Amino acid sequence: MKRKVWLGLFGLTILVNVVAWNSRQFCDWHVKHLFPAAVNGYGRLTSLFPFSVGEWMIALGLLLLLEAVLLGIVRLFVRREWVKLLCRGYYRAFAWILLAVFMVMTWNCFILYHASKFDEKYMPERAAKGYTDQELALVRDHIVEQLNELSNLMERDGDGYLVYTGQVTQEAIAAMQKLGEEYGQLAGYYPRAKIIRASDLLSQEYMMGYYFPFSMEANYNGRMYVVNMPSTICHELAHLKGFIFEDDANFIGFLACITSDDPFFRYSGYMGVLSYVEREFLNSIGHNASLYAEHPGIADQVYGDDLFLTAEAWEEVEEKAVVDTEVVKKASNQFTEATLKINGVEDGMKSYGRVVQLLLEYYDGILYG
Repeated sequence: MKRKVWLGLFGLTILVNVVAWNSRQFCDWHVKHLFPAAVNGYGRLTSLFPFSVGEWMIALGLLLLLEAVLLGIVRLFVRREWVKLLCRGYYRAFAWILLAVFMVMTWNCFILYHASKFDEKYMPERAAKGYTDQELALVRDHIVEQLNELSNLMERDGDGYLVYTGQVTQEAIAAMQKLGEEYGQLAGYYPRAKIIRASDLLSQEYMMGYYFPFSMEANYNGRMYVVNMPSTICHELAHLKGFIFEDDANFIGFLACITSDDPFFRYSGYMGVLSYVEREFLNSIGHNASLYAEHPGIADQVYGDDLFLTAEAWEEVEEKAVVDTEVVKKASNQFTEATLKINGVEDGMKSYGRVVQLLLEYYDGILYG
């Protein structure tokens, strides 16, 4: 009977994935009606814990997997009945855990990849338009000018590093809720974002944050330079509202920050998209130095603030590293690339840079058009 229930639930979950790949209407319905219930219910529960529940779940999962391998090895050499019974019970329990993970990932992650994207929902006319290099230059120049101006307002320590004394997680939630007044899917409850305990490992992966579907948590790297924190937290919170694509989350994080009353958040928002816009702009002018000089230059302070980690933080990370950073980074990139492509994102990690298209759509009617 238990095997039939397991097979039934597994088959149902497969069917849900098939429907998701073939019906955007179903996925949009799920994002509107079922997914918020997981955030408002389960997300509230996990938010009661001061630590990242998802991080501990991953650690527990790896431990269970190691035990499964060790039991298999023992079973090969020890033929006693009690070992056989122990292995049978363990692997049955392990199968149920794997099924639960598959089901949770389906409802809280996989389906979201086939729902409508942000611009399809809120900027449909602009999403269908094409934009010129001239419009790209206007967006790039605007972002650079904002950064240059804001950089002079930032508080810094004796070494010139940025200092932020506000409550970054509370301010991020307030910024997202404010954005929800205009974009309905972003309205409502947000759980508190949490620092990942293994931030050193996350730094080696060059990752700023993670959304954990199995714990409904937004998590961020506590090691990264403080300028990245507001836009990253808002990015991860965007995933909790059903926007799973990285370009959507990048754009929402940007929008939440630049519409905040906090100058540091606005600085973080513009900084979070600078590298994407600058890269596309340079490509559009063929990296021509004379053409580049005709546009506003990026201030030295802005260049100095465009960091993932400070030099001191990198030194501490490398001192504690068990595995070489390049090895960790390569493995992480391969995993992320594979995960995105499995979920239908054909260009993999390059999709992060599609935030530039969303910026062009957003500024249509503000800077041009």
